[in-house]
Amino acid sequence: MRKLVLVISFLVFFIQKANSQHAEIGVIFGPSYYVGELNSSNQFSNKINPSLGVFYRKNLSKRYSIRYGLNYGWLSADDKNNYAEWNDSRNLSLSTSIIEASALLEFNFLPYQINNYNTYPLTPFLFVGAAVFRTSPELTNNNTKTKLTSDPIIAPSIPFGFGFKFNFIRNLGLNIEWGIRKTFTDELDGLSPELSNGYQLSNTQNNDWYSFAGISLNYKILTKSDRCPVAK
Repeated sequence: MRKLVLVISFLVFFIQKANSQHAEIGVIFGPSYYVGELNSSNQFSNKINPSLGVFYRKNLSKRYSIRYGLNYGWLSADDKNNYAEWNDSRNLSLSTSIIEASALLEFNFLPYQINNYNTYPLTPFLFVGAAVFRTSPELTNNNTKTKLTSDPIIAPSIPFGFGFKFNFIRNLGLNIEWGIRKTFTDELDGLSPELSNGYQLSNTQNNDWYSFAGISLNYKILTKSDRCPVAK
């Protein structure tokens, strides 16, 4: 939790100290997935699902930005796809929706601004921030065909990742990114640490993770300096 407070303080510092150049609004769509006991190590391979999001980006300079976003996706996984022999005996599957609100600090490796020919037309970038998510995990025991529901979970996470920004058409930009979310809970999948038929359902020493990746289309909100002066 201390790390989350430090990240939030870092974001607030940049908001207060930097002068904004431009702002953008955008939509992002792509895959979402979960990493935990039912998907212990596989990225992009155990039941990928679609996700959709909207965001507002405040460009503090040509290298730094603050982005506020709202993402909605679906998480699922199956022991049969987890490539661990003991998971076949547990034989559980997960299905749940997830909604996330986030604030991210972005760093561009190259000076970049949509439709500004004095900057680079593309740049790789990194991001890190703070988020809050809500989910209601539902497990299915595939041996007995019974469903196990859990109480809704509202918890913080730390998003981080990387991507690329491109000029697209005029005041439109295109981003490609991948981000992973570190959570502080081992109950994202609804698994309890209790033993069942001689097996421990979850490993409480490792918290669960989730991911959003995607392609976004961004529109640069024009300022007065972007518009040609009216002739008198």
